[in-house]
Amino acid sequence: MKKIQISGQQEIAYYLDGPAGALPLVLIHGFCEDASVWDPILPFLEPLPLIRLDLPGFGGSGLPVSGSVEAYAEAIHAALQLLEVKKCVLVGHSLGGYVAQEYMQRYPEHLGGVVLFHSHPYPDSAERIEIRRRGIEMLRHGKRDLYVTQLFPGLFAPAFAAAHPEVVGALIENGKKQHPEGIIAAIEAMIGRPAYLKTLEQAPCPVQFLLGAEDALIPLDNALKAAALPPVCDLHVLPGVGHMGMWEAPEKCGQFVRGFYDMVF
Repeated sequence: MKKIQISGQQEIAYYLDGPAGALPLVLIHGFCEDASVWDPILPFLEPLPLIRLDLPGFGGSGLPVSGSVEAYAEAIHAALQLLEVKKCVLVGHSLGGYVAQEYMQRYPEHLGGVVLFHSHPYPDSAERIEIRRRGIEMLRHGKRDLYVTQLFPGLFAPAFAAAHPEVVGALIENGKKQHPEGIIAAIEAMIGRPAYLKTLEQAPCPVQFLLGAEDALIPLDNALKAAALPPVCDLHVLPGVGHMGMWEAPEKCGQFVRGFYDMVF
């Protein structure tokens, strides 16, 4: 892990994998995760130049300046500029996909492609917002470990979770290492995020959708409608996969992302 100071005392942690390159794949993790969530697919992305970033408030990065997708996108952009990345393919898992869409809206000239890895352009429903607010209350009452323990099992397809309790357990343990204030800020960012439907309709670069057929968080019908929005879209639906394709189907996901990179560059 390396760290880069982007403004004041704020630091962003990052990992460089593969050869140095001017057109890297930039991997942004999801909620209650850090850059290690991508470990299973790294062998299938070789020998591409890779940058994995910890979002503010997660992993080795400092807390965000505010709980908003705008703040996350600005932090990612500042880090990439300091790393002299002129253009990249941005891969965002779940929350990371919301950040990637905000980035696409703000900095389109720096993108060769965007991969929405189990993510979508829709804002939260009222029901989802209420669930998230209850989660914030748990965290503020010191129940981070309980919150994380309840979170991860439902992210996997039931058959995978039953067959691989060690994977679910490892992600729970990693989630327990995340700073409670970082988790709260991320929840607030998800509550406050806008719709990105027009952003996708006007996408300045190709967009890849990787969807899990058994994703309990993203109804497949809604995700397929979203995938019809970009002018250029590469769509893959993963059978038997939930919300964590990098663990549930690492080889397929790695091959799809690598193929997309080859297509746009």
